[in-house]
Amino acid sequence: MRKKYVNPKLVGTNLIDCKPQVGECPMHCNQCFYNRPGASFVPIDKTHIPTKKDAEGKIVRMNSLYDSNIKRYLVLRAAKKYKHVFFNTSLPQFDKLPGPIVYTANPREEEAIDMRFMRAEGVEKLMFVRLRTSNTNLHRIAEAVRILHAYSDIPIVLTFMAYYESEPLRFLEMGRYSNLCYVWKKRHVNEYWCPTSGFKKHVLSMMRPIAGRQVTMCGTFESNYCKDCHNCESYYYITKRILNETPTSR
Repeated sequence: MRKKYVNPKLVGTNLIDCKPQVGECPMHCNQCFYNRPGASFVPIDKTHIPTKKDAEGKIVRMNSLYDSNIKRYLVLRAAKKYKHVFFNTSLPQFDKLPGPIVYTANPREEEAIDMRFMRAEGVEKLMFVRLRTSNTNLHRIAEAVRILHAYSDIPIVLTFMAYYESEPLRFLEMGRYSNLCYVWKKRHVNEYWCPTSGFKKHVLSMMRPIAGRQVTMCGTFESNYCKDCHNCESYYYITKRILNETPTSR
């Protein structure tokens, strides 16, 4: 019998993962736990394709591991059998995927964010834009949030970085105060330098005045489990409904 892999982050949710590709992801996003030997819940030399029965009543996340725009033919072939499915990518080729889509705009979070994706064909399929957030890229995050808020209503979800390769800058200077940003601890399965709740609160307090409720975060201040978040479930159904109500998207 083929082994069934379970993502511990998704326990207690209506979400299930699917990864039809094998091998290292060529995107090599910074601090990628999938490419880190032994860190992923699915070995990189194995596919993870739930059966139609496994996915019944659930939303299938295509490629929270790997990228839906790489070996796309495998992704689309696997996704065809699911009733509810969305795609994860860091490549702005939205017209190549049926949607809904989660787009990671800054796979290398310390580099400038290319905002030209906002003019890409198929941008209306985006569930939300995911911004990888650290205590050393907040100026880039604030700029991206400001542009997204000024020119679109696409939801923005901040994903706070965790680090395993090297110790990050642990403190953020705020005037006369110094805020602890990272602590070493286990997150789900593996140990990382993880963001503190105080740092998350500080960042949200910076971004909310820019974009209001358009910007939120992955997880909560205290939890990284999807059962405590529900962003993907909520934005999936909202986006699916909008696409179904828009004749030009069919």
